[in-house]
Amino acid sequence: MNERISRFNRILKIREDSRKNEQAILALERNEEMQVLRRLSELEGEKTQAIQDFGNNTRVMSSTELWFQRQFIDAIDSDILRGKDSLQNVRNRISKTEERLVERHKDVRIMETYIDHMKEASFQEQLGIEQNELDDVATTRFSRVKSNRGF
Repeated sequence: MNERISRFNRILKIREDSRKNEQAILALERNEEMQVLRRLSELEGEKTQAIQDFGNNTRVMSSTELWFQRQFIDAIDSDILRGKDSLQNVRNRISKTEERLVERHKDVRIMETYIDHMKEASFQEQLGIEQNELDDVATTRFSRVKSNRGF
């Protein structure tokens, strides 16, 4: 029984390692999400500033300057769209990783429960063996005392 418990403990260790790997992946993905959010925030600030600069400009500008400023704002808009796509991609990966992590956690809990049941069964079996040995000793002593008294 102890060999089986040891074997299942090794399997449990492998599943716990798998769960730790998923947790590490999730942490990396959440970090990436925060970086993308930070970059999107910066881009939104740049866009707001560019629009304010474009609207508050009181000097006379050529059509080429107007076109370049508009192109700059459009470039920021396209960066924001790419950032939002990237954010959606990261969030999808996070969702899938969370699902895998939940499955890994369930696997670990199932294995822990099974090992606990095996340990309890082993303990009960050991108690039964000890009780049988005590009963044998008691029966032997009783038999000796009984035979010595002549019953």
